[in-house]
Amino acid sequence: MIQFGADVLTQLPAAVVYGLGAIALMVLCIALFVALEGAYLVALGLYLAGHSRTGRRQRAVAAVLAAMALAGATSALGAQQAEQAVRTIEPRYTRIFSSDTMSVFFPALSPDGRWVAFMRVVSGGAQADLWLVPAAGGAPVALTAGRRLERWPVWFPNSDRIAYCSDFVMTLGIDPQTGRPLGPPSQASLEGSGEPAVSPDGTRIAYLALRDSVVTVDVIPASGGTAQRLAQFVTNRGLLVYPTWSLDGEYLYFARPQVDTRDRIIVRVPARGGRTEELGSVAPGVQALSPFGPVVLRSLQSGPGQVPSFELTSAGGRAVARFNLPRNMRPFTFTPDGRGLLAVLNNSVAPIRVVPVAGGPARQLTEARENDWPLGWSADASRVFVSTRMNGETVVLSAPVEGGPATTSPTPSEARDPSGITRDGRYSFFATAGPDEVARTLVVRRLADGSTREITRNLFSFPTGSEGAVSRSVSPDDVFHYFERRGERFELWAATPEGAPRLVASFPLRLAGPTTFGLHQSRVAYTEGRGDSTAVFVVERPNAAPRRLLTWPGSLSGASWSRSGRWLAFNLNSRGDNPRHSVLVVGIGANGAVSEQPRLLESGAWVAWRIQWLPNDEALTVFGMSGAGVQRHVFLVSLREGERPVAITRDDPSVGWVYQLSPDGRYVAYPAEIPRGSSIWRVDLGDVLTGGRESPRR
Repeated sequence: MIQFGADVLTQLPAAVVYGLGAIALMVLCIALFVALEGAYLVALGLYLAGHSRTGRRQRAVAAVLAAMALAGATSALGAQQAEQAVRTIEPRYTRIFSSDTMSVFFPALSPDGRWVAFMRVVSGGAQADLWLVPAAGGAPVALTAGRRLERWPVWFPNSDRIAYCSDFVMTLGIDPQTGRPLGPPSQASLEGSGEPAVSPDGTRIAYLALRDSVVTVDVIPASGGTAQRLAQFVTNRGLLVYPTWSLDGEYLYFARPQVDTRDRIIVRVPARGGRTEELGSVAPGVQALSPFGPVVLRSLQSGPGQVPSFELTSAGGRAVARFNLPRNMRPFTFTPDGRGLLAVLNNSVAPIRVVPVAGGPARQLTEARENDWPLGWSADASRVFVSTRMNGETVVLSAPVEGGPATTSPTPSEARDPSGITRDGRYSFFATAGPDEVARTLVVRRLADGSTREITRNLFSFPTGSEGAVSRSVSPDDVFHYFERRGERFELWAATPEGAPRLVASFPLRLAGPTTFGLHQSRVAYTEGRGDSTAVFVVERPNAAPRRLLTWPGSLSGASWSRSGRWLAFNLNSRGDNPRHSVLVVGIGANGAVSEQPRLLESGAWVAWRIQWLPNDEALTVFGMSGAGVQRHVFLVSLREGERPVAITRDDPSVGWVYQLSPDGRYVAYPAEIPRGSSIWRVDLGDVLTGGRESPRR
């Protein structure tokens, strides 16, 4: 039994946009998804968009969007790309603010360049408030009281007011000379929303609103009032980049999920109403949009041992330039002059802790010096395999649960993070990528001597965000599963450390997007969006005709078979003003048909993902967020009638963004994120975004 990670980042970010998601780094980081796939930003926000991975913890942290316009710069970008291949930028860095105690996210530079507004996370993510700091340096000033989730500050063009999200879209006047708030905030919208975007003339505010699977693009007067609906579309899953105005105020731009893949479609809609227009398709990892071009910022890769890499592309996905950022640095918004980014460097560590599923205190297995990541358990549940860094290198650490000496094995310098490890701890699977981030090779490595063997050079870059095509798990019989593309189809393959790969199933390429896969032995379950519902199919063998099991209202994700194959479970995250997570459980007979009617189990979270079953098939665990903010926990959900879900990690406020259930179902291992301050940086990229032109906003 193995669960694929195609929806982890997707669901998180969606939730993050409505609840303030990726925090503890956000790590995002995800990331996040980072990448988001990542984390925090992986940034925070409620139902945040973008899924990249600038560090594992940032995976959750969803991507943030800035301003964007069309104004003829697409041709300029094309000309620039014709002159030189993909340009490499060496950014220049200016530190604006740092704190040893604050967890900072969503910095926004005022148009006059004097102030930076930002969000500070408090109470372990349960609350957030807004602050202001002089861009030239100085002491920060509190703008809001922090009794709610106050986030996403966005400046008005005169630098004398901000819009932000709380329970609604709010506005707050600010003295441009002192940075002090001018009176109490005012409510502008009549409903909750994602990140606001203020028009260039300061008279209107745009935002996206999510209601179950329907996303609307709405505009309200800056002084408040009834919303004008400009567009709406159905999205069963996928991260969104939130709207931004063209420099002339005539259009709104945003990035939405593509129907058949996880690519993002750059869309514009007339600000006064009219037909929407698709400008082009961009690969996964979209982080933000610049007002020049439009230019799209997207994440390429990052993680332990990896330098966070980013790419600037046109709206049609043509690469313009690439650059790297320091480890743990996450870009959030473009600067108003279009020549740089505001980024946050979050200092934190994440040691691995283990907590009993039946209840009890957590124990720490690794030192609090790095951002550790649990790869899996040994077959006898005596050890946890951890990806960490030592002496500047990424290593696999084998940490005994009951104490004692731990052993390490280095990973190849050219490899990405370990994607899976066998239960005996002898082999690890890696994905490597060429400079163009397209050619990917799956490698198995024997940890004892470092020898490697290529499994495939045709690893399908499955559009799931930072995870790529590779699942994060190895099945109990030490089989690793991956995808390859063959023409207009993509295939699921199974590989053992020493044997030849075998074909498991084949699918049309159109399913390579908003689809979740679950595998039990040779039986594959997968989903397909059908309007505002999700259809579930099962394939019994390679090239066999799929059988439709059921169609369920809403968006199902995270297909997970129980150990015996008797049950099939899905995440069902409802969205809107009162988001809630449930687990849909379906009984499956030996003939592959539905044997027991589906039922919904409450998880205790308002958004959750990553279902893992206990060995007895009578309960499962799920990772999610609860409470008023984004307190993250692992929940135990029983199939028995009358038993309420239990937050296994309820006594630990520092739970990271992932967990691993032990094979015997007795323990959960997870990274515990411990923040150690944040800093805000301006990252100057030169004239690559503006083509040497001055910003009309200056």
